[in-house]
Amino acid sequence: MARFSEEWLAQLLDKNDIADVIGEYVHLEKKGTRLWAACPWHAERNPSFCVTPEKQMFYCFSCKKGGSVINFIMEQEKMSYLEAVQFLAERVGMEMPEVQNDEAYQKKKAYTKRLQEMMKELALHYHENLLQPEGKIAREYLKKRKISNVIRTYGLGFAKDTYDDAYRFLSAKGYSLREMMDAGVVRSKEGKNYDFFRNRVMFPIQNVFGDVIAFGGRVMDQGEPKYLNSGETYLFNKRYHLYALNQVRKKRDLKSIVLTEGYMDVVGLRAVGVDNVVASLGTALTKEQTRLIKKYTNRVYLCYDGDGAGIHASLRAIDLLQAEGLKTSVIVMPDGLDPDDFAKAYGKEAFLALMKESITGMEFKLKILRSEYNMEEPDQVVEYATKAVELVGGLENEIEKERYIRQISNDTKLSEQSLLRQMGKKNPSEMHTFVVNDRELIKKEVSEEEKLIALLMERPYLVQKNAQLFEGIFQQELHKKIFFYIFDEIKRGVLPTCAELLSVFSANSGQLAEALHQEIPEGTSAEDYAETLVKRVKISRLKEEREQLIGEMQKMDAAQRKEAMKQVSALNVQLHRMNDHFFRR
Repeated sequence: MARFSEEWLAQLLDKNDIADVIGEYVHLEKKGTRLWAACPWHAERNPSFCVTPEKQMFYCFSCKKGGSVINFIMEQEKMSYLEAVQFLAERVGMEMPEVQNDEAYQKKKAYTKRLQEMMKELALHYHENLLQPEGKIAREYLKKRKISNVIRTYGLGFAKDTYDDAYRFLSAKGYSLREMMDAGVVRSKEGKNYDFFRNRVMFPIQNVFGDVIAFGGRVMDQGEPKYLNSGETYLFNKRYHLYALNQVRKKRDLKSIVLTEGYMDVVGLRAVGVDNVVASLGTALTKEQTRLIKKYTNRVYLCYDGDGAGIHASLRAIDLLQAEGLKTSVIVMPDGLDPDDFAKAYGKEAFLALMKESITGMEFKLKILRSEYNMEEPDQVVEYATKAVELVGGLENEIEKERYIRQISNDTKLSEQSLLRQMGKKNPSEMHTFVVNDRELIKKEVSEEEKLIALLMERPYLVQKNAQLFEGIFQQELHKKIFFYIFDEIKRGVLPTCAELLSVFSANSGQLAEALHQEIPEGTSAEDYAETLVKRVKISRLKEEREQLIGEMQKMDAAQRKEAMKQVSALNVQLHRMNDHFFRR
């Protein structure tokens, strides 16, 4: 994780008040000293998402997610720690510390921003073209494709049938030829400058933050190429982006994503009411795109065209998606249709029905493999079964293997035992031997040590006043690290805030946020409560030590047992004194 100076991080957190930031995403209602809302990450009737401005932290009592404003942005925007810090820095106009004095970086950043502004202006120009009289042909085309109702949703536009409309428009706005060429919207040959896109319906392509970084253009007749997309440019590399993800990622409680080939599929499905669709901008899905999907959901419905190219691309995409741990189902398009044509012909309910009938990635692979063989010929049945078993053998989950072996057995009429032997297994009973530890399912309570470290995070001045009280008291590595971080900061003359500590120990924010919601008993000072927790921790340790000794005594000889009894007696004396002290108080 990137590390920033405490002073800079404290300034960032101070300028990004957690209530203000979270309030931009959900409606917060004040109750007492806390703010409450329905959790943005799961459906619920009663609000369980709590923001505590005093501690600059949030916590959901249902899904157990919590932490600082940085953790919120990481979860909400699906960002890494560094990306979230940069997001918040840009929100309040702060420069990232490692690049504040980097002249080359500043120039690149400024140039990127200028190109993005240029692309936004061009997208608006294309959109305006569509609405003008000369855009009638494009509007009629969109009406024919039954997608007129989502023109504004996706900012669709029209590139005029002239060679330099975009060039002249951008030149008048003060942009240079080099900038236009770097963005891939204008080309130059033998001193003549001309538009890359002409006489096409235009689809702005945006990054996850909504910046226009490229375009796609669709012809309205039988011209070729049917689709023309921006090539790799200063702003755009297809392998790192998905069409419409900037809109889909904002959906509350996003459970799944439908992955299609192109923007026409996305727009066509949205036009009938299916709004969780993105496109890989072609059949060549990339590893980077699958990782991008994983940031927002772990469930993907693959919906490529039903033709040969689409089937081949689906087989490759399944492997990529599953390699990232994504649950992958395939929506099998009937009669070689593409999703856009199907949506236009049959509507939303029919498409949702297809989704319900989707099959797993392995079922799709087996289906395609089976289609290559004549299952009436015994030799081909054996050949199919051999290859099918090899496919299934590559699965990690043993229960899944058993399921597909049974399916192959039903398809081929070969016994499960023979298929298992071919795969290297002996019998089905060996395929899912696993043990569930019931203790792992028991909800963990907040321990006294967790309460103590939470108290010090909220009130680090307690360490400043009496550091010796807490020395050696923490056994958990995380708690040790937090205590020594506070101690070191105090030695430097800095008293860290709770929000800063949550940010520094961001990986454990949910666990820490849960402990931080414990309240000091009414009528007890923070100092007294700290002493009480320290003593409770010590008493707990003494009891554990005593029980361990008693348990080990059965294995000892007489001399060892006698010595152990002395140690147990000494521990009893210590426990009696500590308990007696509590009762007197």
